[in-house]
Amino acid sequence: MLFPIKSGTRNTRLPQWLRKTIQFIAVISILNVSLCLANTEENWIEEYQIKAVYLFNFALFFTWPDYTFKHPSQPFRICILGQNPYGIDLELVVENETVEGHQVIVQAVRSVYRTQRCQILFVSRSERSRLANIFAYIQRYPILSVSDIKGFAQQGGMIEFFNTPYNEVRFIIAPEAASEADLLASANLLEIAQIFYR
Repeated sequence: MLFPIKSGTRNTRLPQWLRKTIQFIAVISILNVSLCLANTEENWIEEYQIKAVYLFNFALFFTWPDYTFKHPSQPFRICILGQNPYGIDLELVVENETVEGHQVIVQAVRSVYRTQRCQILFVSRSERSRLANIFAYIQRYPILSVSDIKGFAQQGGMIEFFNTPYNEVRFIIAPEAASEADLLASANLLEIAQIFYR
């Protein structure tokens, strides 16, 4: 468990961050059971539904630098570079959600040169051949890079999704890469991740 929850409290309306933390704990617990991700369209969609939940929750377990937002009204952007494997699932996950008071939105981007306003950037497998250019551009911004491209963390990415031999969705975090972009991962998140050090 990431946070201890005391029972017997009279206030049944939990803060949003705590509700999302509990939901994330529940997701982690569910993922301890094999997901049986067979090569069918239905199960392929299920895999990306799980990754959508992870992707949003990364926003709650990382800290962005103070200079990230110039105005309080700016949205928190989760961007998808390349082909979108999520369909509408990611938009459904973030609907009516906020991060530190910023409305969360999903934005598709066709070029890495349009990602400077993103806070989280999911790099689709369609961009595998362009990783070097992507990393070279986004390194100047506080952007959390995420992908399920094999070897993503080793090549310079911050979070890499992978499937275990039991078909469970897990992730690797490269804290050094995140730190270079002025991003700080929660110790609670690091505890449930595989860590990659250069």
